[in-house]
Amino acid sequence: MSSNISAINVDASTNSQAQQEQKEQDEKNFKSLPFRGEHKKAISSVSFAPNLSNKSSALLCSASADGTAKIWSLSQEHMGLGCRVSGSKSVFTLPVTANFSGHARGINDVAWSRNATYIATASDDKSARLWDVETSTPLIDFQGHTNFVFTINFNPQSNLIATGSFDETVKLWDIRSGESVSTLPAHSDPVTSVDFNRDGTCIASGSYDGLIRIWDTATGECLKTIYADGNPSVSFLRFSPNGKYILSSTLDSKLRMWQVAGERRGGGKTRFFKSYGGPNGHVNTKFCAFSDFCIADKKRQSIVSGSEDGKLYIYDLQTMDLQQTLEGHSDAVLAVASHQEVPLIASGGMSNDKSVRFWLKMREDMEDEVEMYQ
Repeated sequence: MSSNISAINVDASTNSQAQQEQKEQDEKNFKSLPFRGEHKKAISSVSFAPNLSNKSSALLCSASADGTAKIWSLSQEHMGLGCRVSGSKSVFTLPVTANFSGHARGINDVAWSRNATYIATASDDKSARLWDVETSTPLIDFQGHTNFVFTINFNPQSNLIATGSFDETVKLWDIRSGESVSTLPAHSDPVTSVDFNRDGTCIASGSYDGLIRIWDTATGECLKTIYADGNPSVSFLRFSPNGKYILSSTLDSKLRMWQVAGERRGGGKTRFFKSYGGPNGHVNTKFCAFSDFCIADKKRQSIVSGSEDGKLYIYDLQTMDLQQTLEGHSDAVLAVASHQEVPLIASGGMSNDKSVRFWLKMREDMEDEVEMYQ
């Protein structure tokens, strides 16, 4: 009899330990929030507003092939409710906070100014636009590209905008005058991505030609050309938050981290510092899929990537191991963004999905903030 009781106690202890381990693992993972935004056509880009003082809320702007950009607001109450009903099959549609309409064709990309006063959009109508966030009105129409404007970004000072186009050029625009201040004959194929480094002194551009080029913002000089073995097309790139690396997505279903700080100008091939993806990783062979740094959780920093199989893939920043896959979209996920202060990811689905979804990871310092809604 006593041996049976001992066995029961051991089993109970083992189950309790397994449950605790599972709970700890669950707390490390992102979970789907029961809210979504909606567009009439595919979601092409999502971007969080920067520098929010309230770390329990977030503003997201989404851009779509339907020719509109929309702002969605996730409040502290949304976060709390999301944690309370995480796993629920009920999904609620978020109200639109602001709507930006005026492009003649679909919008490919959207970016926020540093103080979140403006957004900028890039469109298939061959133009880019600057919008006032508070009034949703267009302020400047940037004309000059001869083909689709595919990518757009502000410099850190938010007085310049860089655009990349299917006309194979990168243009710099002064947001005060609306004039083009520089045109870089950047690539031999469409430009898919542009980004400024941390202080705005350099611009990186990526292209279907397989090249990443780094440019001096002031002079337009090409400082460095980077490419991977096999020359796969570059679908997206982003400087790391510390400005020392460039993260690139390429059409061989790989993410690569390139070390660029301290590199000599010109000659010498830059080698990638880390590589993410593999047989069980994200799929990216046809479209331009975004990726981003997830750095809000200082203990578990990671990289998130969209994928053509309808999932999001999260990789450990340091070990490069696949941490988690997020499922919920019903079509390819190309638009992905991570909030830099809140452990929150947004994603957008293509034509058969057309939804903006949100994924949250609980953080220790959020527990008290969320408690009032539970």
